[in-house]
Amino acid sequence: MTLQPEDFWSFSEWLLRPGAFLESALLQGVALLILAVLLGLVIGYIVSAVRYGPGEAFYAVAGVLRDLFTRDLPGTAPRRVYALARLAFKEAIRRRILFVIGLFAVGLLLAGWYLDPTSDDPARLYISFVLTATNYLILMLALFISCFSLPADIKSRTIYTIVTKPVRATEIVLGRIFGFTAVGTLLLVPMGLLSYLFVTRGLDHTHTVASIEELGDGRFVGETSYDRFHRHEFTIDAEGNGLAESERGHRHVVTKVGDEFIVGDPEGALRARVPQYGGLQFLNRQGLPDTQGIDVGYEHIRGGYGSGGLSRFIGRTIGPRRIEHGYIEGGTLCAAIFTFDEITPDKYPDGLPLEMKLRVFRTYKGDIVTGVRGTVTVRNPQNQAIESEPFPFVAQEYQVDETELPIEFDGTAGGESRTLNLFEDLVDENGHVEIVVRCSDPGQYLGLTQGDVYLRPRESTFGWNMTKAYFSIWLQMVMVIAFGVMFSTTLSGPVAMIATFVLVLLGFSAESVYDTRYYIDRGQTMGGGPIESLIRTFRQDAMTVELDIQSTPLKIIQGIDSVAVYTLDAVVTSLPNLPKMLGTAEYVASGFDVFGALLLRHTVTTLGYFILACFIGYFFLKTREIAA
Repeated sequence: MTLQPEDFWSFSEWLLRPGAFLESALLQGVALLILAVLLGLVIGYIVSAVRYGPGEAFYAVAGVLRDLFTRDLPGTAPRRVYALARLAFKEAIRRRILFVIGLFAVGLLLAGWYLDPTSDDPARLYISFVLTATNYLILMLALFISCFSLPADIKSRTIYTIVTKPVRATEIVLGRIFGFTAVGTLLLVPMGLLSYLFVTRGLDHTHTVASIEELGDGRFVGETSYDRFHRHEFTIDAEGNGLAESERGHRHVVTKVGDEFIVGDPEGALRARVPQYGGLQFLNRQGLPDTQGIDVGYEHIRGGYGSGGLSRFIGRTIGPRRIEHGYIEGGTLCAAIFTFDEITPDKYPDGLPLEMKLRVFRTYKGDIVTGVRGTVTVRNPQNQAIESEPFPFVAQEYQVDETELPIEFDGTAGGESRTLNLFEDLVDENGHVEIVVRCSDPGQYLGLTQGDVYLRPRESTFGWNMTKAYFSIWLQMVMVIAFGVMFSTTLSGPVAMIATFVLVLLGFSAESVYDTRYYIDRGQTMGGGPIESLIRTFRQDAMTVELDIQSTPLKIIQGIDSVAVYTLDAVVTSLPNLPKMLGTAEYVASGFDVFGALLLRHTVTTLGYFILACFIGYFFLKTREIAA
């Protein structure tokens, strides 16, 4: 999991962005809402002008606005909204929606046959499967129930039993959304419980001691039995306590009780790390400060334009934020310096639990199994002459290196070697400490970003972390239901379903649009825009060569492509990018706690689109002719 710059923002930074207010989610959300209202008024005026003429159209649109603010909004009654939501809930239940739970349970049973039991990280595989399956299933269900209900009522004329009562358009829209949300929640809760049982039971296994050898001094080494396609080697100290080597993302505690050796339950597979990140500064080959590290020509990971939709609308004019792994070279003065704050004895009573997930880049062929060696040094930020002796580690690609830095260790202070205390010698008066990462193997490189090296002051529980992931899925469901109801107020069921699906699909493809625009701005688009790509397809021209067309027609084609890409970019940046905005599955699958600020951002974003969909749905419903 690679974190993007906005992932390190607090909720207040994301909402207000002090020093960069144009990028704040609050300003961008207000701008999006105003533009959507203005666009809706223009479209409403055009539709009314076609029906009634230009003059009457103005009074029709003004009448809808007057009714909204003088009658419908002030007169919206929670009791009537609840009654309509209850009707929508019962209607969905009558359609046997609850059978989806059985379908999901059957899918989990069949999944046990097809998920790879020999995976290097089975926990990640199981968690990703259940969250992805739940996400797509619940979104398809939300799409179906929200788009067909209201058009079916209008077609069968059962809507007249509602509109002939003193019910307002706002209450109809809210009642449908709340009713369908209740149905989705009723389905999502048992699906979450089944997913939790599937993951925990699927990863649960036991080992026995297969072989044991005494080393002397009361110490033992041994090997566990072969179970679930793996075994563990372990060492037991003189006190009878031991810990098996990590295999497939977990390990076991091995203890000696009398003459019996007991292997405990698997540990470390289902985690919810609560990380503390620090600031990152690189040193180049000459030991001078650098902001990006060495570029080895590796792939770059780009974030979008903030956290999606509301928080990208104005910020997109500034350009995408590039997430690049900076590399440090072994055998040189290259280093990556992380500065952590709030380092106190109360927070870290037993030392600093340091975890690193580094990339490995080799410049010569040979052994690709053995990891690349590196060192970690703890240093005082205010007096860099005070530092610890290097702690060695071996970095393996796609694996988390865990290092426990103790309270006291050997080091140097002013050129003198002595025992250093973490809090007395290395943490400065402001609670800051520096951790310096270096590569030891000449000709090899270690790659990292700000989120790849972190401290772990505590851990949350896996069950609570998975609950937060399902809350994120619930937010996505609410957003899809809101847009489905919005389109169903003016379109037929199938057309409303297609419109909602296209809206969600455009959000899913937003990153590809950002990439295309990014490269078009720099003249680096491989294959060109849509028109140029179509011409290359018919001519069977390679993407890497210049298009063999005269200069003037080529400029015209590229200009049309730029307009098309910029138009599509403007559309997708105003739409919700569900995977990026509300996706937390990667956090849970990677074993990281979904922090509260992120969920709060997701909730506010969903609320913003919910309000927008309600307003548009209200205008659609008011302008729709329901003839008696």
